[in-house]
Amino acid sequence: MKKIILKICTLLLSIMLLSACSPKAPLPSPEPTQEDMAAGIILKGADEAKNIRIEDVEKVELYDLEGNVKDTDLDKTEIVNAFNASMIDDTSYIEMISGSILVISFKDDKRLTITSYGDDTRIVASTETQTYHLISPELAKILLS
Repeated sequence: MKKIILKICTLLLSIMLLSACSPKAPLPSPEPTQEDMAAGIILKGADEAKNIRIEDVEKVELYDLEGNVKDTDLDKTEIVNAFNASMIDDTSYIEMISGSILVISFKDDKRLTITSYGDDTRIVASTETQTYHLISPELAKILLS
């Protein structure tokens, strides 16, 4: 009788070990979506630190990819407000230019260049020392129109 119980216990133990070690079917991954939310970690205050003041802006110009001026009659307030309302996105982006180029010139001869890489919600804004990947559907629409 002891041998039968020992065999049954050994069989049950083997079944438990084998079932614990057997590969499990992976859970399906959710489909990736592109929402208007930043991914990753954004430092507190970084969005506000990138803001510009309308009083410091001299002019706003829109250029085509060849560098020809497309429009100089842009509403500075609207552009600055859209830039200031944008949110920093620390995800990677494609390094290419698609659409127009928006240049904000400041009274101190500095410039902020805003480019599109074809995304309808995200843009890239660059100064001499800083580059921001931003979520700004308003500016992206201007650059892609």
